[in-house]
Amino acid sequence: MRRSTIRKNVTIAGIGLHKGSPIRLKLFPAQDGLIFVREGVRIAATAANVVDTRLNTTLGKAGLTIATIEHFMSACAGLGLTDALIEIEGDELPAMDGSARLFAEAIAAAGLAELADDYPELRLAEPVRVELGDSFVEARPGDFRVEYSIDFAEQAIGQQSFIYAGGDYLSLIAPARTFGRLKDVETMRAMGLSLGGSLANAVVVDEDKIINPEGLRFADEFVRHKILDLLGDLWTLGASLQADIRAHKANHRLHIELVKKLMPLVAPR
Repeated sequence: MRRSTIRKNVTIAGIGLHKGSPIRLKLFPAQDGLIFVREGVRIAATAANVVDTRLNTTLGKAGLTIATIEHFMSACAGLGLTDALIEIEGDELPAMDGSARLFAEAIAAAGLAELADDYPELRLAEPVRVELGDSFVEARPGDFRVEYSIDFAEQAIGQQSFIYAGGDYLSLIAPARTFGRLKDVETMRAMGLSLGGSLANAVVVDEDKIINPEGLRFADEFVRHKILDLLGDLWTLGASLQADIRAHKANHRLHIELVKKLMPLVAPR
């Protein structure tokens, strides 16, 4: 595939999920990859700059951080946006509706412009795997395909699996919202997280019940959101990973660990 950037400037505003502060993004056409700019500091959206994977993926450089990049990065991956300058006023990405849909729609509305260079493509000669206990993420030689499975004690979530082999990202993956358990909300807030969380930007479950009055967007929305997160984290590789990817009960930590193991295999630009 060719590298691509946006055709025109884009402004996106909202509230941060974890800090609860107002955030504004401004996207500009560029040719140097996906680069965030906060307070004049340029931070490339690559796994090399990931400094925290506690419930989100956070970039950091020169004492500044940008948290919760995964939904925006997923929208970039789903639409094939490889290059843009992203000025951010704030320290995390806006939560929007808890999914990648609004990011993807804003990018799609601006349109993409093809650049002259090809985007790096990584095909594997042998499997690459990371694991922790019974959780794992593995990339095996093959064409692009993601198979993700989850297993939660809560009846409202339970066991779910989904296979995404590319295609209609805007319909199949982008609308799936982030989720959390009601019993974890106070714990997260005591950690300084989820301060901007609400039923407007997350699915909340209480054992066998969905708290959100509108219910779910998909019967398997939970595992689709895990794929959404994985696609966003994989886009920090700086290359299109053409592999058969399998994940089970994984998280941002394992996603990024896999990317870091893959990075030396990507040919330098």
